[in-house]
Amino acid sequence: MSEGRPHLQKPQSDLEQIPIVWRYELLKYLRSWRLVASIAVSVAVLALIYLLPPLLGTHYSGTTTDEPVYLLSPEVLEGLPGVPSAFEDIGTLNRSSIDLDSLTLYLDGSVYSSGGGTNWSIVRTTFEGMSIYVVLFMQDVTGHAVTASYDWYTAPDSFASSFLMFVIYLIIIAATLFGADSLVGEFQNRTGYLMFPTPLKRWVLYVGKFAASLTATLLVIGLFYGGVAGLSAISANGIDDDLALSFAYAIEYAIAILAVAYLISSLMKGTTGATVLTFLLFIMILPIVDSVSNITGVKMEGSLGFAASVITSIITDPYPTDWSMDMGTGFSFSVFYPTPWIAAVVMFVYAAIAIALSIVLFKRKQLTG
Repeated sequence: MSEGRPHLQKPQSDLEQIPIVWRYELLKYLRSWRLVASIAVSVAVLALIYLLPPLLGTHYSGTTTDEPVYLLSPEVLEGLPGVPSAFEDIGTLNRSSIDLDSLTLYLDGSVYSSGGGTNWSIVRTTFEGMSIYVVLFMQDVTGHAVTASYDWYTAPDSFASSFLMFVIYLIIIAATLFGADSLVGEFQNRTGYLMFPTPLKRWVLYVGKFAASLTATLLVIGLFYGGVAGLSAISANGIDDDLALSFAYAIEYAIAILAVAYLISSLMKGTTGATVLTFLLFIMILPIVDSVSNITGVKMEGSLGFAASVITSIITDPYPTDWSMDMGTGFSFSVFYPTPWIAAVVMFVYAAIAIALSIVLFKRKQLTG
């Protein structure tokens, strides 16, 4: 009779080990309540941004009667998209979307018809990054009282923009919680003494950890975007066409910022320092550097923080253009918007370089003490 032989289990390949690391890292986030806390923050912010305006008296739709039409100097809005050059006076209505069929203008209290465009016409354009309605008067109305009555509602792009102003901060918070201490924690907590002697290669550990960090981050921002889409469908009569594109840019920014967080984690010696530096770098340091462009007139296309602003800018239709204002005494103030394709390239480059450097540093880093 042949003797029984022990079953020899085939060792798992490097690629088969990655999902195992990914799964255990996600379980670690759940046990430490990081993922739950991040989701709770996302839901709380959604609720606050959505509920506070109506509670404070600013609703998402309504009817306006006898609102003054603000007359501006024609030179102010010259050259804007959709604004013709032949007009006598120009006025604005401060609403993101108007039911034009309900619009009625009054001149000194009497109905002032458009006359098929011979008296006035109205166009929607973008001024200093904001969508506005511009009334083009073909006759001189200076010195007259011009008012308007109309039904209005919040346009999907304006509705989404009010929420997406926070999404960049949400990504920074998520990247800090899920990425800043991922590598340095193995050294500070001495878990590396158990992990590193095993056949598990460090690059496999890195990829599994990074995939888990990215998964957790995408769950948080995906929930946020899903909430924005749902609320927009309810309160803004639709979902902006560019919301999905904004989400794609948000994913790319999340990858880039996580890559930088992992690079910092591979350089630092303690989890506290890595966490604080990651958070302050994107919340305070880079925004201060980017703000210099407002007074120097230099567009910071190569900045990761500046590139991230495409997440909110891409919602505005038409896409906002750079502008500058002379403040007098030789001082000017400029506002710049990232070029979408350049922003995508910049975020990709930051991610690729940071990932490559952090893998090399993580593989060479030694346990001490």
